[in-house]
Amino acid sequence: MSRFIKVDDAIKLPLLGNDDYLQRGKGRMLTWAPYVFEDMNLSVLKKAIRQEFKINKRTNTVDLPCNESELSSVSVMDHHGVIWPVYRNDKLHDDIVEIPAGKDCNCENNCGYQLCNTIKGYEAISTVKTDSMPDGTPVSFTCVDRKAIDRNGFLYQESQYPLRIFSNGVWTNTIKFTEEKKLCKLECDDKGCVCDTDANLNAVCNACGINPVTIPIGGTAETPPSPQDTKWIYHCHSKLDFFAIQCGRHPFFHDQLKNIYNISELGNRLIFPHNFAFRKVIIRWYDIPNLKDIEIPFIAVDVFASGLKWFDVRWNDKMQNLEPKFSADYSKGKWGLFETMNKYTLAEIGMMLAPPRSIPSYIDHRLDDFGRF
Repeated sequence: MSRFIKVDDAIKLPLLGNDDYLQRGKGRMLTWAPYVFEDMNLSVLKKAIRQEFKINKRTNTVDLPCNESELSSVSVMDHHGVIWPVYRNDKLHDDIVEIPAGKDCNCENNCGYQLCNTIKGYEAISTVKTDSMPDGTPVSFTCVDRKAIDRNGFLYQESQYPLRIFSNGVWTNTIKFTEEKKLCKLECDDKGCVCDTDANLNAVCNACGINPVTIPIGGTAETPPSPQDTKWIYHCHSKLDFFAIQCGRHPFFHDQLKNIYNISELGNRLIFPHNFAFRKVIIRWYDIPNLKDIEIPFIAVDVFASGLKWFDVRWNDKMQNLEPKFSADYSKGKWGLFETMNKYTLAEIGMMLAPPRSIPSYIDHRLDDFGRF
């Protein structure tokens, strides 16, 4: 049996149930069908369309489809096939092409230095490292790796790992050892904040193993750093962006990339910044149903029939006494259908509440574009 049925077959249920064997009320039911299906689709079925659109770089806009009823999401896909979200920003309009954003300073002095903000906003990485005790018993330690700067301007790297303790050449214990390594000395102001200088940036990047790459850095989404460049990294404007990745910043999107959009006042176009990093976007939307294309899922046929009965009596002055009954039946049917379509196993609930975490690698899958550094 097919998983979907046509509207004509679904309409027969309320007509035959009302002893309308000649289907005199079919015209009325066909009139209500698109409205009932759209209501069910937006609230329960969630049958959406996802399509890739090319951005018009002359106007930095995308025209929405004519049959678009409600916008669901906007996203982009990178060259690795990973889909990234694009966020709506109401401050973006047709006559504004660039939105300045204030710096998010993690410094206690609110200095506004980008390098100081990056270092003091470093996200520590926790890993579970295992070893064994002298008697062979396995032991695990939660170790933390972090970078920090002291008040004198010295950048330190702190690493934790299991360390075996020996006494007179005999292994006696295994402990969690914390090792501090002084990386470099940085220039600071009178408040102890790291200044945004080329010397400080080079010192930090050299100490962290960030060497220059062969691909040019900078430019915009459409303009290369130099006219002779045919391939460049727009995602990172400088070596500071590479260091920010090690500090925990999102490896692709940050404030400078303007991963935002807005909807025009007429609601028929999406507006993007002039320096949006991608030429195409993936738009997910709910369309206005066309009567001949509507297909009802088999598990939703009875709910659809209840919706038709409710629409058929809600504007009929002679049948207002039946309107509360059919309204309640339709509401209960939609809720039951929603529960049926959203059943989860214990394993699925566990994945939603506590998804597995992993520490991202910063060199494996980006060697093709960024080079080895």
